[in-house]
Amino acid sequence: MAADIGLIIGAYLFGSLPVLFWIGKWRGVDIRQEYDAHSALWKKAGHMEGLSAILWDLFKGPVPPLIAWGCDMSNITIGVSGLAVVAGQMWPVFLGFRYGEKGNTTGIGASFAIAPVAMSFAAIPVAAGAFTRAVKGKGKKQSEAGESDDSRLAGVSDSMPLGMLTGFAVLPLAAWLCHNDMALVWTFAALLALIIFRRLTADLIPEIKNGLKTSFASVLWNRLLYDRSYY
Repeated sequence: MAADIGLIIGAYLFGSLPVLFWIGKWRGVDIRQEYDAHSALWKKAGHMEGLSAILWDLFKGPVPPLIAWGCDMSNITIGVSGLAVVAGQMWPVFLGFRYGEKGNTTGIGASFAIAPVAMSFAAIPVAAGAFTRAVKGKGKKQSEAGESDDSRLAGVSDSMPLGMLTGFAVLPLAAWLCHNDMALVWTFAALLALIIFRRLTADLIPEIKNGLKTSFASVLWNRLLYDRSYY
């Protein structure tokens, strides 16, 4: 039990490591002021820095579940360690529980380690969202249409957040249909809940204090679907 708890705590701390913040600081980019750290580092710091950030967040996800699996720990520990590393990315203790990422990339990496077949099915809508974004030129059409007056959102697509949300929504069902242990099915349900909770609440209170540009219901709906308050 102590080893399981230690791994889960370690997974959260590992997920919290502010590697993207360090990369940005090294290259003069403050990711705390950016809507998407991966995109900001890619555009403002360089392609190598942006790719390194994406790969870090993707490949840190599988580490705790694989350690738990290698140590013959229970499926519950395997699943919770995956949730912990994602939670660390979302609410990093080393940055005061703020300025975390969305959890998508790390969640994908952790899910592939926990249940690779189920995640392969869930990856289909994620890939479809990425393909649609690429075809549309990374959201340039939306930006040029003036759908947002926030310069941080220039080039932001709708298809990627929709694809991610659909993929994580499909994941628990895919795990169940693939006859994975119910502990893992519930793990993926909890992962979806984490993704949704983070979307709905990230920096919401400061936005409310500064005055919302539209109705609160609209803000929540846009956050749920597009992971941002304004369309």
